[in-house]
Amino acid sequence: MRKHSIVSSGIRRWYCNSCKKTFQQKYRYNAHKPGTKEQIIKLTLNGSGVRDISRVLKINKNTVCSVFKKTPIKVNPSFDFSKTNSLDIELNHSVVSDEFWSYVGNKSNQRWIWYCIERKSGIILAWHNGRRSDSDFLEFYNLLSTFPIRYYYTDFCGSYSRHILADKHIIGKSNTCKIERKNLNFRTYLKRLCRKTICFSKNETIHNNVIGLYIENFYFKNGKYIDNN
Repeated sequence: MRKHSIVSSGIRRWYCNSCKKTFQQKYRYNAHKPGTKEQIIKLTLNGSGVRDISRVLKINKNTVCSVFKKTPIKVNPSFDFSKTNSLDIELNHSVVSDEFWSYVGNKSNQRWIWYCIERKSGIILAWHNGRRSDSDFLEFYNLLSTFPIRYYYTDFCGSYSRHILADKHIIGKSNTCKIERKNLNFRTYLKRLCRKTICFSKNETIHNNVIGLYIENFYFKNGKYIDNN
């Protein structure tokens, strides 16, 4: 590397001949330090809120929010499992579907997370954030159209009964124990989803992206499913 310039604060910047990038060895603001974005994501996925992260890393809370807004949802809801060699999926799926609520801004603005898992393995096949309405269910249901599903196991939510064929639909809480346990995982790892807390989302984009980051980091790595039951 070689010397490049001196910034207005008097700190020397350097130029890397290998990667063709400029950098500085000392930063006045902690958010500019290498690895800060990764730390923000790790803390978020381990029960920390925006202000918690701001205090621990000594950065502005708006910087934390900016990271979530600029981080796209990494998980494609209709994930192509034919490309993964970590799990063999049967041709005729039996799936379990459920939904649980959270909110953005205030409790009158409810957001419902619809998602579906393969009954035997627990793998998440699709997910959708929206209202608890038939239109949002149909958006979620269409994501499952690429899978050859034989049976749907659900609770008593009316949207399922109105749109899933009766001969494929099995209703009952006794069949949804596994996915109910995953609901607890979501609420444990993401503080904004926890029922008894003052932490909640104020922005729908951040809300959706954080949930996407959780699914990507805890259930998928490099296109391979992680058995995180």
